[in-house]
Amino acid sequence: MRSARAAVVGVAGIVLALAGCSGSAEPAPTGAPVATATPPSSGVEMSCDTIMRPSFVEQLKELGWVAQEAPFRIGEHVLDGGIQCVWGDEAGLDSGQMYGWAPIDAESAVEMQDYLETNGWVVSEDDEYVYVSEDPERSYAASPEEVLTYQFAPGWVALADTKSGLALVTWRG
Repeated sequence: MRSARAAVVGVAGIVLALAGCSGSAEPAPTGAPVATATPPSSGVEMSCDTIMRPSFVEQLKELGWVAQEAPFRIGEHVLDGGIQCVWGDEAGLDSGQMYGWAPIDAESAVEMQDYLETNGWVVSEDDEYVYVSEDPERSYAASPEEVLTYQFAPGWVALADTKSGLALVTWRG
């Protein structure tokens, strides 16, 4: 697992160096904002409507659902420049879905992955991404695939309430 993390760090480091971005090498104190990469501007403002597939946003709105916007968090850590959205029924958000996206530098990505893993989350990888998911045995999920998951890539991290839900988060800056 560490090899893919190292690859993400290496690629992200090159991308950040080419973009002229750098992050703090010092760990962020508890509750402090985490260093983030500066994403390129697409001319579109990041919002709960723009970080996801437009057709899916329309489906949620047709259900009468609204989004509550908040800063992007990993535990007590806030990632500057990110957004976290809980979509649900306007009457009280008793049930809903969570999605988010934030820029993150390579060092902070590894730090956040280690932080989550230390707190009982499960790390998995594929050729492109590092996934960190709630431990299904410690969550209230109906199945192991229905747990809150972070997806780390060079320069950004996404969040969804299920691993498959990460495909709906399309914002890349």
